[in-house]
Amino acid sequence: MKFPACPTTLTQPERDQFQRDGFLAFTDVLSSSEVATACATLSELVQRSVRDADFSFKAGRNAQSKSSRFFVQFEPSQQGIDIHTQSDAELELRVRKLMWYCEVSPFFETLATNHPRIRGVVESLLGADPIRFQDMALVKPPFIGTEKPWHQDNAYFAVTPLEAVLGVWIALDDALVENGCMHVLVGEHKVGPRKHYHGTDCEIMPDRLNPQRAVPVELPAGGAMFFAGMLPHQTPPNSSPLRRRALQFHYRSATSQIVTQDEYDKVYAEPDGTPASCAAITSSKS
Repeated sequence: MKFPACPTTLTQPERDQFQRDGFLAFTDVLSSSEVATACATLSELVQRSVRDADFSFKAGRNAQSKSSRFFVQFEPSQQGIDIHTQSDAELELRVRKLMWYCEVSPFFETLATNHPRIRGVVESLLGADPIRFQDMALVKPPFIGTEKPWHQDNAYFAVTPLEAVLGVWIALDDALVENGCMHVLVGEHKVGPRKHYHGTDCEIMPDRLNPQRAVPVELPAGGAMFFAGMLPHQTPPNSSPLRRRALQFHYRSATSQIVTQDEYDKVYAEPDGTPASCAAITSSKS
């Protein structure tokens, strides 16, 4: 698929397309200089997580800041490796995820809050004064980048109404099928909550979806996908020599609410009333 350059305000046909498909994708959301700065800032944050005494290591996988929520997660296959002996370049190729980096990076805080194209599209879909409530960088190193299984982002949250959540996924490298670009089930945000279970991750029960219907969303560096919190999506492993880095922000509308888990279990549930979120389910597939 080829996508248009990102506007600062959506047209009504674009809004209609989002309601129909569950996502919109654009090129040129970030300029080449913004992409370069984002990549350099991620590199600096990864290096800081290992070199700075402010960080401690949790469960053999995470470098956790002692003074903020910011943390860096390394690929599961890299557990047991002494990351302190790695060069900066080697270290960065072991990372799976960074989270809450806006708390420690003015660049990313400004990007997520005030970037004219990001904010313009988000406001077009959620209304004025959207609330950013999560920030992550999702990384797939060459050859070892692991799969993110099929899921709905709303399975992780407790925000109502369900249509009030919007994800923004921004490619910092060309995101291709071979290095793990986003795959979506077009239009299936309308199906409603799907029961999740704890497999390799929190993921949709295999009998609740047909992966043969998946559509890859390939994006050039600087392109982005804006998608509904109910849209089933997945990224496959990266078995290629090409690195794939992406920023992801989640926003909710100004009129939305964060509710208790008991309240959410009544909203994020299958048609028979079975709670379907990550917090509500067990490790089994039953």
